[in-house]
Amino acid sequence: MLVSGFMIPYDKVLKCEASSTVKEVLNLMMDWHVSCLVIVMGDKPTGVITKTDLCWAYQNAISLNSQIGDIMPWTAGLKKIKSTVDRDTAAKFFEHNKIHHALVVDEYDKEVGLISALDIASEVAKDARAWPWNRHEDGKVHPIAMVGH
Repeated sequence: MLVSGFMIPYDKVLKCEASSTVKEVLNLMMDWHVSCLVIVMGDKPTGVITKTDLCWAYQNAISLNSQIGDIMPWTAGLKKIKSTVDRDTAAKFFEHNKIHHALVVDEYDKEVGLISALDIASEVAKDARAWPWNRHEDGKVHPIAMVGH
């Protein structure tokens, strides 16, 4: 299964401006039950703010009125992954970069979605439940061809 088959489409991804306050971001995450938001400056995605980042802000006594842009680890950069990458390669990318979220881009580097480690784990679980059937890249389940039959 390719990343494009199970990513969250970019138009459905929750976003916030770098000028948003910590409190505004916390409220969005809690109201929508999400673990991250994409930070944008204008229309350009510049980062991802996660619950872990907000825990760091709390631990360091950052004010709820502080701007998200002020607490983001900008030096880490926004991790991007191509929509044509398969699930297992995406998992290795996450492990290698020690991340839980990545922006999905097309062949022109245009944002098309967001993927999380949980999305990858969910796809693995779906494959495990489908056995002895086989899920193709289109996401549909097909019987496994038996050798010698």
